[in-house]
Amino acid sequence: MKTCRRQTHNWSQREWALTALLLLAWALRIFPLSSNCLHPDEALYGYWGLLIERGRSPWLATVPVYKPPLLPYLIAGGQALFGNSNFVVQLPGLAAGMLMTPLVAALARSLYHDRGTTVVSAISVALSPLAILFSATAFTDPLMVTLGLGACAAAARDRPRWAGALVGLSCAAKQTGLVWLPLTLGFHLIQASDTQAQSSQSTRFSIGRKQRLVSLRSLKRRSLPIVGYFLLPFSLVFVWDGVRVALGAESFWRLGVSGYGGMRLIWPQQLWSRMYNWAKLMRYFFVSPVLNAALLLGLPVLAGRAVTRRRYTRESLVDLYLVYFSLFYLLIHWLGAFPIWDRYLLPLAPVLAILLGRITSLAASRVHLIIPRRSSLLACHLSLVICLAGPAWNATHSRYPVGGDHGVYDGIDQVASFLRDQPVGAVVYQHWLGWHYNYHLFDAPIYQAYWPTPAWLAQDVRVFGVEDARYVVFPSWESSARVERAVADVGYELNPVLITHRRDGSPSFTVYRIQGFGGR
Repeated sequence: MKTCRRQTHNWSQREWALTALLLLAWALRIFPLSSNCLHPDEALYGYWGLLIERGRSPWLATVPVYKPPLLPYLIAGGQALFGNSNFVVQLPGLAAGMLMTPLVAALARSLYHDRGTTVVSAISVALSPLAILFSATAFTDPLMVTLGLGACAAAARDRPRWAGALVGLSCAAKQTGLVWLPLTLGFHLIQASDTQAQSSQSTRFSIGRKQRLVSLRSLKRRSLPIVGYFLLPFSLVFVWDGVRVALGAESFWRLGVSGYGGMRLIWPQQLWSRMYNWAKLMRYFFVSPVLNAALLLGLPVLAGRAVTRRRYTRESLVDLYLVYFSLFYLLIHWLGAFPIWDRYLLPLAPVLAILLGRITSLAASRVHLIIPRRSSLLACHLSLVICLAGPAWNATHSRYPVGGDHGVYDGIDQVASFLRDQPVGAVVYQHWLGWHYNYHLFDAPIYQAYWPTPAWLAQDVRVFGVEDARYVVFPSWESSARVERAVADVGYELNPVLITHRRDGSPSFTVYRIQGFGGR
């Protein structure tokens, strides 16, 4: 009876600790979500959601789309239930960011069966600046990563059908969700081999260098449920795209590739500059020099420790698999002509958090020879929290240049509110802010006109006059001088009617009304 009570008490403590960590992760992510404006890509996804929710384009066949359909339809569902707002657009990302912490804990626990690794992994991803800042966005990446993590956790717990379906949903959130398929298959095969070893009454999971994990026939048989259930949601994406193409739209697959300039290798002269730029972004995984150094030094040690063993254990195989996955992922993005965007590093955040947990647990086991293991683990956990507390706090206040908007688009809501109040027939000329206008002015009785050149804008004003109010908005990083000269040549001028400011007090946008000289 005493033993049962002690076990119940220990489980209750772990449950409360996880709840406290989840609340902390939620609090860290909600603040930047409420303080930042929408990034252009986020505004675009919100606009797609409105097109679906209002029934104007349920298949998104009237607009160029370069992403799979899962996120826009989730946003549309939120807009139908709760109304339209920036928070609703970013709600899927917030939910995905919160789920990332328990999923990392579940995956680490299933892979290593070690409480120390599990705790450090969960804390690391909960306090990771990169994970915090992307959880407060409406990008497709947080949703893709969380679904992929769910697939890996399901595979590590021998649930192949759930694993396959979640990988398929990850690809339905973003095309690069495909990177989770090899991880999912690998974890499932490791779990299957472990189960096979236990069923044969093996006392330890170990494999000789010349032995196979499973036979080729067993490999095929165990992979089929994952691949089969992966194809279910993945095929629905093809059906959705096929319907769009039949309605006259262009395939999102083609737009997704052509939008990045096609798939190719980089030129030799780009090697070092791309490595440097990726390295600058990678520091924002944890920001802490201590933790970054621990990873930089610990990963080769972890891989070397696994390779030099005479017999592979389950843990050493997982170590190698995670390290090789991380290296391969980085090599693809370094050598492939992908844009150097911070969001592409997000899939590595949970993987590196688990590896950091593994390195910390092994280090604590070495210290265990000097002090008790419980004390060494507690010291490691406190040190980790101390190292990540400052970076997590700074990330909450958007002090790192990763994630969504960091004040660049402060004031866009004021601009949209001003334009929405204009009478029917008013015109706003847009050149840089089209995605924001499409979202914020979705139902507004104002006409949007894209101006490719100042001469085109001036000619349009000359032809139609200014009987209806006409506006043009300039962000602070663009000069209005060329447009002012162009409209002056046809007898008009730009009159500033609204200036918005960023949180630091600097101007962000200036709304000009186009009028005749002297206000006519």
